[in-house]
Amino acid sequence: MEALCGFTMELTHLDGRKLLIKTAPGDIIKPMSSGFDPFADSEGKTEWEAMEGFDCPDIDNVAQADTTDIDTLKKACDTQLKRKGIDVGVFVVDSNRAYFKQGTREEILAAKKPRKGCTMYVISDPNAKAHLRMMKAVKGEGMPTFKNPFQHGNLFLILKIQFPDTLDEKTQEAMKKLLPPPLNVPSISMDDKDVEVHNVTDMDPVLSYNSNKINMNTGAEGAYDEDEEGGGGGGGGPQCKQM
Repeated sequence: MEALCGFTMELTHLDGRKLLIKTAPGDIIKPMSSGFDPFADSEGKTEWEAMEGFDCPDIDNVAQADTTDIDTLKKACDTQLKRKGIDVGVFVVDSNRAYFKQGTREEILAAKKPRKGCTMYVISDPNAKAHLRMMKAVKGEGMPTFKNPFQHGNLFLILKIQFPDTLDEKTQEAMKKLLPPPLNVPSISMDDKDVEVHNVTDMDPVLSYNSNKINMNTGAEGAYDEDEEGGGGGGGGPQCKQM
């Protein structure tokens, strides 16, 4: 109810002040994006955007590697090449090897050209997913700045929405009159004799997988395990040759 209709909450700050925090009229609280952790340490890990069928031939190569394993190449950019002072802005992979290049995202995209059999991995736009990071906050009510107690940061609220376990049909029908129309409107009828009607139920996917192991192809399962352990190449990482 508070997520959809707004809330007013009381908060006692660290300095003893009483704050009354409320949402603006008409504002709603959305569930936090799946997998988003506001405290996750992403520093040092580069995010890449894949562009299949493209290259940037006008930008000179600064290094190359005789492997096409993408995870290995990404790791090389953050470790081996960075230790050599090479900040990779893009790497291009063909059927045989990978080529590393330097440049800003803007320069690389300006030099982008179609090329069959190649995939270009460009450093992602850091603001591309900014809308997924949005959180409710109280401006200027965070912790005071070091050596400047009159300058405060912002107070972020980590809000969790607790959905009811079930709703009776009468309540659901009343809510349908107030909420937007459903996204899924089937074109077939439950009364059609050729239509199978199924109800969803709560199931644990891990237990489901374990209970069906005996019916699975052990040969294929072994192949998956072997591929995951091998990682697409031998130990020691790729041999990146500086150009």
